Amino acid sequence: MGWNNRVTVFGDITGDIYYDVLQLTNKPLPFLRVYMMINGTRESKEVKGLRIVFYGTQAEFAEAQLKMGSRIQVEGHIQVRKIRNEGIVVEVVAEHVVYIRNYNREKGSQRYKEMLVSGKIQAGEDEPLELPVTAEAWE
Repeated sequence: MGWNNRVTVFGDITGDIYYDVLQLTNKPLPFLRVYMMINGTRESKEVKGLRIVFYGTQAEFAEAQLKMGSRIQVEGHIQVRKIRNEGIVVEVVAEHVVYIRNYNREKGSQRYKEMLVSGKIQAGEDEPLELPVTAEAWE
């Protein structure tokens, strides 16, 4: 990824939330895909859907917290890839998420504790996953 491939988007989760565990080279990789609705330009005034994907521990944690109607801010990079029978897809790969509104904080906290106990993450580990970042933290 180049240093100039950075994006920050803010919006609401709409549509289906898809979670799966991919088997890549005998190592499971959690995967989460959501669609975020964002406003168009001033000229178009349309609402547009943007595909957001999460991988690894970030996907597991987001799956526990997100639901239809959740508002989040995502920082990450743009990825373009081929999909069988669907052509090319452009998506944002989430690297950091701020949970703003309408998310399941309790379920997220429980998942975080489960991940600590199972050894998937360690307290203080330098992972992209951190304790839940919320809008309340900004105040």
